[in-house]
Amino acid sequence: MRNLSRGILLIIMAVALAAGPALQAAEETYAAIAYSPSTNRWGYGNGYPTKSEAIARALRECGENDAKTNWCKNSWIALALSNKSPGGWGSAWGETKAAARSAAIKECRSRNPDAHVVLCIPSAR
Repeated sequence: MRNLSRGILLIIMAVALAAGPALQAAEETYAAIAYSPSTNRWGYGNGYPTKSEAIARALRECGENDAKTNWCKNSWIALALSNKSPGGWGSAWGETKAAARSAAIKECRSRNPDAHVVLCIPSAR
C-alpha cells in the first residue's frame, strides 16, 4: 500500500511538472502598435497569443504601407507623438503602465523636442 501511494504521488508530480510550461505558455499575450509617420495614423492589437498576430492586427488598423511597428509580451506598450515635429514619434514597452508611458516619452524626446502619450495598452485584453 505504501508503494502504491508513493507511485500515485510520483505520477501526480510528473503530470504537474509537465503541465507547468503548457499552462505558462497559455498565459502569454502579445500586443503591438503600428504608426505611420507620413500620415500620423496608428493602430494596435492586444490580447493575441503570438507576436505576428498582434502586429498583423496593428498594421490592419493603421492601414498605411510605411507603418513602423513595436510589440510587447506580457507587459504594457505605449505610443508617444510630438506636436512640434510632424511624424515625430516614440514607442516603448514596460512592465507597468507607468513604465511604458515613461519609456515611450523618453524614446520620442530622444529625436523630438516634445512628446505626449496617445496610446498605452496592456498585452492582455
